[in-house]
Amino acid sequence: LWERYQQLLSTAQIELYYCGSAEEERVARALKEALSALPVNEGRICPDCEVRLHAGPEPSMVEESMDVTQGKLAMGFRTGGVTCWEEEYPAMAMCNAVFGGTTLSKLFMNVREKLSLCYYASSTLEKMKGLVLVSSGIEFDKYAQARDEILAQLDQIRRGEIEDWELEGARRTVIGGYRATLDDQGRQEEFWLGQSAAGLEEDIPALCAQLETVTKEQVAQAAQKLQLDTIYFLKGKEGQHE
Repeated sequence: LWERYQQLLSTAQIELYYCGSAEEERVARALKEALSALPVNEGRICPDCEVRLHAGPEPSMVEESMDVTQGKLAMGFRTGGVTCWEEEYPAMAMCNAVFGGTTLSKLFMNVREKLSLCYYASSTLEKMKGLVLVSSGIEFDKYAQARDEILAQLDQIRRGEIEDWELEGARRTVIGGYRATLDDQGRQEEFWLGQSAAGLEEDIPALCAQLETVTKEQVAQAAQKLQLDTIYFLKGKEGQHE
């Protein structure tokens, strides 16, 4: 562990963020002095990481049993290569928001509220990995129903069956989240760290402007790129599902 720590100190890329009234030159001098004891390495790069991909026509199925009272259903979708570096990313971000990224989403409003198939149901977009991850809590015997309904809601988006209030509600929620970042230094640091790691320079107003122009048709096209890769089901030791 110590050897790994030393490797990180000498090779990992360093990103510094400052938000305040001091002049840039003063801040730069102070930070350089504070970090002067670190090993000098002009070619710092991020350490290597391992990525394992599932390849096959059918999604991978992982099922586990534990002493739990509530089941867990997770579904991983690949975005067909759409990441934060692609022109289609704003549409994919809106697609995720309509699918399960907000409290006005199809997963929340239909699978959870209307049909009561899940204790919770939401989706998140991993912008650099090109993944949409669905997470839900279910009764053990509701596995098949919940799985099928989650996929049915995605199919609705693929067909363009999106109400105007769904699209605009998702848009306002996502843009509002971005704008709220401007009021919080910690969130600004987190945002720019993500942008720096991705090699991107767009600021929050630019991203909001991109989201404002996403159409219903573009959201449907983004949904058509989603491919189910893996299903994970956690059930009780005595639980059964059909």
